[in-house]
Amino acid sequence: MKSMTGYGKSEVETKYGKLVVETRSENHRFLDIKFQLPESTLSIENQLSEAVKNSILRGKIRVTVSLETPKNNSSTINLDLAKKTKTNIDKLKKELGIKEETRLEHFLMIREIFAPETKQTLSKNETAVIIKTVLEAIKKLDQSRASEGKKLEKDIKQRLKMIEKLTVTIRSKRKDFIKNTSVKLKERIEKLLEDTKIDEERLYQETAYLAERSDITEELVRLKAHISKFRETSNKKGSIGKELDFLLQEMNREAGTISAKSKDAEISHCIIDLRSEMEKIREQVQNIE
Repeated sequence: MKSMTGYGKSEVETKYGKLVVETRSENHRFLDIKFQLPESTLSIENQLSEAVKNSILRGKIRVTVSLETPKNNSSTINLDLAKKTKTNIDKLKKELGIKEETRLEHFLMIREIFAPETKQTLSKNETAVIIKTVLEAIKKLDQSRASEGKKLEKDIKQRLKMIEKLTVTIRSKRKDFIKNTSVKLKERIEKLLEDTKIDEERLYQETAYLAERSDITEELVRLKAHISKFRETSNKKGSIGKELDFLLQEMNREAGTISAKSKDAEISHCIIDLRSEMEKIREQVQNIE
């Protein structure tokens, strides 16, 4: 079991400066990968994406690759970008009716105009170094997700045990349901009819009818099966979050039916506790890969 949130970082020294890769992940229904890359590495984005897909199955993944150049590294002025920026600023000022003078400081805010000299094409070895560094960062990200997943798993399994205990309690409270229903029904009829003789056969039929309408045996059996399947699934490797979420929905449905059919205050209180535990598990499951 792995969490979908995590962080990983890897770095390596190159002749152009320090290559730094940072990876972050958070919850998402599917696998969503976004890169922030230096211009010189844009050509290998697809390769990097495939490398990430081989390690991560689900979540919103953000990978930032940066090159920290030495302070004494020379810089170049991107005149084409500066000219385009001025044209855009002048157009924006005209459209918005702004009369403020365009100053040098407006261009100094755009880091790309004064970019340090970087290599524009990558050799096979350089590409391999970048991919290796990204994979190292992804590996650390995956490790942090696995570490967080262990904490989630421990909490979920404790709550699952509580749900099982509550289910056993509900079953025990329903043990003599038919017998008690028959006694209570007979007492109510006797009180209403006073000295009138009760038709025992009719009483039996009415008791059977009420028992059938209020029987929660099937729901308890299905709930137990869902709990067993949930535990089995939680021990599987790979992406299990969606399946666990579906099983929780089924467990909640059975709990709702039990509450509606039982018409018993004590059982209703158990169901409230049971559904509370399910909701807490659901919150945790939203973060599982």
